[in-house]
Amino acid sequence: MFHRIRSYCLFGIKAVPVSVEVDASQGLPGFTLVGLPDNAVRESRERVVSAIRSIGKVVTGFRTTVNLSPADLRKEGSALDLPLAIGMLVSTGEICVEGIERFVFVGELSLDGLLKPVRGVLSIAMSLPRDDKNILVIPRANASEASLVEGLRYACFDTLGECVEFLESGNLELVAIAKGMSREDCSAVSRDIPDFRNVVGMEGVKRALEVAAAGSHNFLLVGSPGAGKTLCARCLPGILPDMTDEEILETTRIHSCARRAGDSSGFRPVVNRPFRTPHHSASMVSLVGGGSRLSPGEASLAHNGVLFLDELPEFNRSVLEALREPMEDGFISVSRASGTVVWPARFMMGAAMNPCPCGFSMDPKRVCTCLPDARKRYREKISGPLLDRIDIQVSVPPMEAGALVDNGRRESSADIRKRVCAARAIQRRRFADLPFKSNAEMTSEYAKKFAGMSPEVERFAVSAADNMNLSARGFYRMLKVSRTIADMKSAENVEIEDISEALRYRTMN
Repeated sequence: MFHRIRSYCLFGIKAVPVSVEVDASQGLPGFTLVGLPDNAVRESRERVVSAIRSIGKVVTGFRTTVNLSPADLRKEGSALDLPLAIGMLVSTGEICVEGIERFVFVGELSLDGLLKPVRGVLSIAMSLPRDDKNILVIPRANASEASLVEGLRYACFDTLGECVEFLESGNLELVAIAKGMSREDCSAVSRDIPDFRNVVGMEGVKRALEVAAAGSHNFLLVGSPGAGKTLCARCLPGILPDMTDEEILETTRIHSCARRAGDSSGFRPVVNRPFRTPHHSASMVSLVGGGSRLSPGEASLAHNGVLFLDELPEFNRSVLEALREPMEDGFISVSRASGTVVWPARFMMGAAMNPCPCGFSMDPKRVCTCLPDARKRYREKISGPLLDRIDIQVSVPPMEAGALVDNGRRESSADIRKRVCAARAIQRRRFADLPFKSNAEMTSEYAKKFAGMSPEVERFAVSAADNMNLSARGFYRMLKVSRTIADMKSAENVEIEDISEALRYRTMN
């Protein structure tokens, strides 16, 4: 008997409908699985047969053929275990289910019939129409993801036996309707974030990071070892504004697709803005995504947050160059023989580096031991095109020992965050009808338009850009930073002092 069971597979972070077509007939017992399955899918027969046996059913003794349609799409992972089990039970006559076409099954099975969580359930839930003709059946451990999609009808179970009992009874009272994301249910997870109150001195660096956070601008901190570059960068999450509901869903979707299948460590919505800090030995695949499973990389996991690269020159140059396109476009496109996958990657890139190999060329109390050629080679590890995309570049001066014991009052991250949120609120109103969320995302056309410069201010900006040999990209990025500085003062138009401050942040060029 032939039956078709609905399911989904992931292609990047996109959920693709898959039909599990099962035909069980009389004849020489055997099992054939076609439709470009990977090893995890190919091994599912052993898990499924054992799980079915654990609930007192038998599906062996038939000539069973399974096709995973569309047949030209490679199927990966263990999410097809549950639809395959239901298809074999229905096709062999072990269970009888009315309206089986309403249900979409996703889940991994253990040998004793337990349903294990799978990755990407949020993407699948977002792809389903919100009506009673589409009921998603998932492991209970994935319920928190499905519940984020308002109006979705879903049923969750711990075991295959519970799922079969539900299907045979036709009791739709077990079907829940998702209410969508609630701020109370998705409270922010507390993180051990350093406070700017504990950062002594470095007022210029604090100001630069405040401007970066207010406009979501890329930044680079350059200073001697131990000057406090990494500490200042790690304080940044404490002054970033909260994510909107839309941003939470976008970010959670990426993290749902990237996590390991079967990870039952209490998956929660990503409420805090991501702050990703890959090690400088990271490969290109780990940073921008790809690989055999076409998983998102650190740049996509930092979507709507910060990608911080400490010891920037120590990264492989080809890895850094791969970040140039997403820094401009806000997404990463990876092409493989099986197709092209696009991942969102609208992140704020931060970086820190020493000024030279020994690190002391900017330290007035230490002698730099690097030869001129060594310094030049070290700085050339950061290409001009990449540096041109970094809006804010500041030096971090070394602190005097006496200043470190100063107990004077310093601004806390909470105080700075209020100003950042006020500037972001101005930008949300400005871009209400535009596809931008922050000043850093503006195109050159809108950067000039929203700057609102008078002829005198415009002449000053052009003259200063010529004197500093800024590229066209550098000029417009300077305008975006100027617009952010003006927003922090609630000013209508960009003035000369705003441009002057923005130009001070491009000294590395």
